[in-house]
Amino acid sequence: MVIEDTILSTYVSEDGDYSGPESLVKISDNLYKTKGFAFKGNSKLSSWSVELIKV
Repeated sequence: MVIEDTILSTYVSEDGDYSGPESLVKISDNLYKTKGFAFKGNSKLSSWSVELIKV
């Protein structure tokens, strides 16, 4: 789903064991920020927050 400068997405593995959401926000032409989570069932496996910078 795209909302203005943001892409929101979710995923689920084929067997349904793994899932998670992620957002990607365009800050400028040279900078994006992303945040997300990974779950196995109802347990959080990991989370991340990353800046993507064009060099």
